[in-house]
Amino acid sequence: MRDEVLTRWVDQPPADPVYQYLRDAEKEQAWDLLGSRGRVLDVASEANVTAGLDAEAVARVDFSDTALDHAESLLGDRVGRYEQVAPETPRLPFPDDHFDAAVSIGPYDWRFLDVAALTAEVRRVVAPEGLFVFSVPTPRSPYETGGKYEQRYYTPTAIRRLLEPGWALADHRVVYQHPYWLHSKLAEFVPGPLQRPFVDFAERKTDALNDAHQQAAADDDAPDDGRPPEVWDDASYVVVGARPVDYEGSLDAALDCLFRPTAEEGFWAADDAGGHITRELTYDVGADGRPTNWTAEDDVVWRYAPFALMGAMQWRTSPRGTDRVDAKLRRQLAYFEERIEEGALDEMPSYGLGPLTCAFALAADVFDERFLERATELFEHSEERVQYEHSEDSLVLYGWTYLYERTRDPDVRTAIDRGMDAVVQRQNAWKTLFYFDNETTRRHQNQQYTLWGLARAIEVTGRTGYLENVEAVLDYTVDVRMQADGAFIWEDPSRRTYYGAELRRVLGTGFSRPPHWEFLYACHQTFFVNAVAHYYAAGGRRDYDAELGRAMRWIYGENVRGTDLIAESGLGVPIRFTTLDGRIDVPDQQFKGAYEVGSHLMALTNLLDLERRRVADDRHVPAPAAADSEVSDPDAYTGRSARPDGEHVEDGA
Repeated sequence: MRDEVLTRWVDQPPADPVYQYLRDAEKEQAWDLLGSRGRVLDVASEANVTAGLDAEAVARVDFSDTALDHAESLLGDRVGRYEQVAPETPRLPFPDDHFDAAVSIGPYDWRFLDVAALTAEVRRVVAPEGLFVFSVPTPRSPYETGGKYEQRYYTPTAIRRLLEPGWALADHRVVYQHPYWLHSKLAEFVPGPLQRPFVDFAERKTDALNDAHQQAAADDDAPDDGRPPEVWDDASYVVVGARPVDYEGSLDAALDCLFRPTAEEGFWAADDAGGHITRELTYDVGADGRPTNWTAEDDVVWRYAPFALMGAMQWRTSPRGTDRVDAKLRRQLAYFEERIEEGALDEMPSYGLGPLTCAFALAADVFDERFLERATELFEHSEERVQYEHSEDSLVLYGWTYLYERTRDPDVRTAIDRGMDAVVQRQNAWKTLFYFDNETTRRHQNQQYTLWGLARAIEVTGRTGYLENVEAVLDYTVDVRMQADGAFIWEDPSRRTYYGAELRRVLGTGFSRPPHWEFLYACHQTFFVNAVAHYYAAGGRRDYDAELGRAMRWIYGENVRGTDLIAESGLGVPIRFTTLDGRIDVPDQQFKGAYEVGSHLMALTNLLDLERRRVADDRHVPAPAAADSEVSDPDAYTGRSARPDGEHVEDGA
């Protein structure tokens, strides 16, 4: 039965105008979005879609042998390569980045097709500058009334969720159809020639909707807030044009930045022994409002370079890792070993001890197993000191998990179990978040670090009952702290704190510096990405992919400044922060810390690994649902916290 449906789909016979109109509109909208291309992959569209592609070379995939044979009999040598794949496991037999574009008009309706796996596979084979054009029906389609259980129908939000986090919406077209009550009567009772006026009306409505979208895009200077375009609400079908988010290119740029000499606005500082990662780069703000005069600050603060090394080592030991910066990685490891021999451990906070434990444990995988001895030394030192009084102590727990993963040392396991118990005891049953003794405990970064440690501990111990604890904080982060444009506020203040600051501002008696909850940090986006990635790796099944995509899109341009924050810095990594009103000129925040680069590397590595595992159908990666799931829109302060918070600003933003 299914094989017959697939074969018939390849070459559908001409239909009455009310039906043929939809087929023609989808096809023409797809061709319009694609334009002229080099190599194009067609995934099981009608043969006439394939035949009309403006491409130098075309490959085609179908989901059954008979459908493929039928397509080849119709298209012949207009297609250079024909392939068949299983719809339940649509592994595309093409190398990475092979096509300039891909198109699939029709198949996303089919319930027997694994659309999440297919979307991930197309992401793999389409080049970073390519385009994927596909069509989906919405619940407004007249066919939904009688066939909602036979085919898939996508709400606007579900379409966006399907794309996240590997694709960005580049453009779209919509198709209007008459509602079911009219469409069914036209199809059943009105002869074909008399249907034409109704089709003409639908075509005009389609043109009006698309014109309205184009006009809104041209007139609206505000950045995309992540919501689906309004015209989708009136569409029966949406023809989507999506571009891959170039996480690979961003990863390469970030690595170059971290290991580029400081004289060239990088983080690699020269010294007599071969160099090391510097603490931070500071900047001025030029007359054009952009950062300029990046200058290295090399004071030793044991919170920055260890974090950067950890991020680089996570990349190095990932499937994407190469030996391109091995010499500098070895040198940085040696630099820290020298400092440890000089007695630096007593000076290091948890923010340094945990990341270094992780980095040395990972170094044993690719360099020398002796690094496990150094990681063990760090464990023994930190295990004696850490009492889980400060949020950042969770980073020590995080580092221990990498050591335990490699040694299965029972003493490390015991310490991890104790650490997990200590962390969950800090979670407030009424307020959801973790409350440690430091006054900044509620702030975004400290909550995410705690999630890193807890989720990693769940992964290596198998104590999955604690996944609910992780989910509670992730949900709070999304529901309360994630803004409409995808940014995370530093902290949601209590009503008393918030309105007190606003009153002082109105009266002119407050500080000129914005309050801490008005700062939006690029690293806070990546802290969240890493927390979700570790939650997935620990076995978490709740789907946060849409939120991952929104968090990263804020960095790539959907922010109050309307700019790509990586391009704006000029470094190859995002500028550190903006305020809610788009400022980047707050003096004590005009720098980029090495720890931020480390988290950026971790996030990009995790996102690419997420794509890889989704292609491999890894059980730890939840697939995006086709059903609607409302994305929270927390653009107002809620005042859920009963605790007033201090105004202290720490370097580890």
